[in-house]
Amino acid sequence: RIAFARGTSEQSIFNTMIYVVRSLQSGKKIPLLLDEVKAFALKHNQLNHMGILQLCLAPVYKFLSSLSGITFDPSTLLPQLAVAPIHDVVQTALAKKETVYVRVAVVLGLGESLFLRDFANAYKIMTRYPKLFQMLDDRQQLRITEFEVTFIGGLLSFYWARETREPQWIQRGMNALAAFEDWSKLSPWDSLHRYHLLKAELHHSQGDTIRAIESFDAAIANTKKHHHSHHEAIACEWAAHFYDSIGNNDKTKEMIQKSHDAYIKWGAVKKAEALIKLLQVVPSVIPSTMQNQNQPSMSFL
Repeated sequence: RIAFARGTSEQSIFNTMIYVVRSLQSGKKIPLLLDEVKAFALKHNQLNHMGILQLCLAPVYKFLSSLSGITFDPSTLLPQLAVAPIHDVVQTALAKKETVYVRVAVVLGLGESLFLRDFANAYKIMTRYPKLFQMLDDRQQLRITEFEVTFIGGLLSFYWARETREPQWIQRGMNALAAFEDWSKLSPWDSLHRYHLLKAELHHSQGDTIRAIESFDAAIANTKKHHHSHHEAIACEWAAHFYDSIGNNDKTKEMIQKSHDAYIKWGAVKKAEALIKLLQVVPSVIPSTMQNQNQPSMSFL
């Protein structure tokens, strides 16, 4: 508000972007955040700040709408801008040399793919923009300022390690895990549950059932303790897939229900409704192998 009232255009744009992205990362309730995104869009449109509208607010709207089912009037600006594929948004940012927006757009696209379990699209994003993820190949390059892309990239790496058996994926996941082991000591509120979930996925990939269960339990407990309902939903959902892989149907159903409840709490109603349908068809709906060994497949969702 101060930046809009007294600051420069650059200050208002930068502060809006930081506020929205951080709100998304911290799991602010989706309906509330969408209202704020709409208010920001109206203000920036009045000031003719098309960059942040096209390259940040529209992708955020698309992400939150896909999870919640909440949509704005299709004749308004954000829904019109949100139809652009993430690749087009990134190419526009590159053409304008808006490197900050490039990273924001890519991470938003990757995050949306993670929550929707669209592994094929996530794979395309990571392989299309390899320079943005090359730090996962070297633990020494990982910085706490990159905690979100490190977390998402780490989870996806462990998934692809199981699906492809290619060694670079397990190494990437382990690099992300090592980073969060350090960061969880500096900022347990934001990082400890991420560390435990990555650790659970490592044990899952290694076939260590007992340690995987312990780490999933720790991840879920810490998301509850720190009130991260969006990551509680993710942790329970990934735990459901783990329990399905070891044939524990009761725990699979329990984790699906808990994930559904956490998604509802966050405001991701559309995602929750899709997830709860699985209770009617467990265990057969959760695939354990890839449909195409050359590329990670789409999930059942």
